[in-house]
Amino acid sequence: MRIIVGTMTGTSMDGVDAVAVRIDGKGLSMSASFIRIASSDLGNLTPMLRELAVRGGSEDELGYAAKKLGIITTQTIQKLQLESIDLIALHGQTIFHDPPISVQLINPQPVLDAFPCAILTDPRQSDLQLGGQGAPITPLADWIMFRHETKKTAVINLGGFCNVTILPANCAPKHVLGFDVCCCNLLLNAIARERLNTDFDFNGTVASQGQVDNAVCNILFEYLSEQSQADRSLGTNDDLGRFALKLGKELSTQDLLASATKAIGSCIAGSHDAERVLLAGGGVHNEQLVSHISTVETIEPLGIPAQAREGMAMAILGAVAKDGFSITLPQITGRLKTDEVVGWVQVSP
Repeated sequence: MRIIVGTMTGTSMDGVDAVAVRIDGKGLSMSASFIRIASSDLGNLTPMLRELAVRGGSEDELGYAAKKLGIITTQTIQKLQLESIDLIALHGQTIFHDPPISVQLINPQPVLDAFPCAILTDPRQSDLQLGGQGAPITPLADWIMFRHETKKTAVINLGGFCNVTILPANCAPKHVLGFDVCCCNLLLNAIARERLNTDFDFNGTVASQGQVDNAVCNILFEYLSEQSQADRSLGTNDDLGRFALKLGKELSTQDLLASATKAIGSCIAGSHDAERVLLAGGGVHNEQLVSHISTVETIEPLGIPAQAREGMAMAILGAVAKDGFSITLPQITGRLKTDEVVGWVQVSP
């Protein structure tokens, strides 16, 4: 039995999650159990990270942000109040993703100073160096957590971008599929910040008060569908926020959010043909968005909070790599096949 912590900061750049996971067994035969999650707001680091993502930054700016994120991440792990930790896997904050270049920002030194265990970081670089997209990165962890003996399962993450893992019934890892679908919360949050001066439309309340404008909805749906058919990972320059604001400039905020929410939900609903659909990520709390997706359930009845899925996946992938297995799947990221372990960089013993 191992206790492993995985950390994740999402594309909204407003918080960090640390998830404690119990790992039983080794390699691809392991099982994972959720223990607890701790979260921290990034405070005034959020606008700095968003600015770095838009325009880049100097070495001093990047260094300051990386160290600050390392400190906040350390404090978040400490909130878990674990007696012992065997391994910590740090994803960092993605501030640029356009393969073959992808930047996950974090200075691991504050974590190294606080915890005596092994620390893993930078999970995407070796995949990128082998010609892969470096994403989606969670499908193997989804296979460990959510595969089903008799039902084809789609694990849908409603994050800044929506991504889907497809798990055929009783499948082996080589049969797992995964892909980015379209811009999701990044688009909705951009509208909320511009029109409402808030970070997001809480529970989709404002969207629920609007009427869908079919013309705007259809145009957005076309652009979102193009993203789902792009056969690449989504990232920098794919958020569509400014485009949607310009497209819907004559609409009320309620109607624009209603139209964008329906377009996103419709695109996601058409992205799979699975009979069992599990939702995770911050978007599960947007009731209006969820209503536009076909019959679904969240991962919470399985004992995993929706917000914990990505952090838990990082913990599992940390264990997978320590056991000598690659964390990405070549049929998903497009990387070359290799006998070497593809995954994390270890920055401590």
